[in-house]
Amino acid sequence: MSSDPDASADLTLGFERWESAIREGLHAMRDRGELRRDADPDRLALAVLAALQGGLLLTQIRRQVAPLEAALDAMLDRIASLAVPAGPRP
Repeated sequence: MSSDPDASADLTLGFERWESAIREGLHAMRDRGELRRDADPDRLALAVLAALQGGLLLTQIRRQVAPLEAALDAMLDRIASLAVPAGPRP
C-alpha cells in the first residue's frame, strides 16, 4: 500500500466502489432468483475483486493476459455453480 495517506485513501475508496457495484449486482441476481439463496454475494464480490486485482497484477508482471483470464474464468465458474437453472422462478 502507498505510504501517502491521500493515495491510500483514494485506493481504498476506489476498491470499495468496485466491490460495492459487484456486490449489488450479485445481490440483485440472488433477489431475482438467478442465484441460489445460499449464495453469499458479499463474499463473492470480495473474491471477484481479489481475482481481478491479482489477475491484473500478474498480467502486468508476466506481460501475458493468461493470469487475468484464469482468475476471472475461475470466478465466473464459481458464480455459475451457484446459478439457479433456467426455468420458472419463484
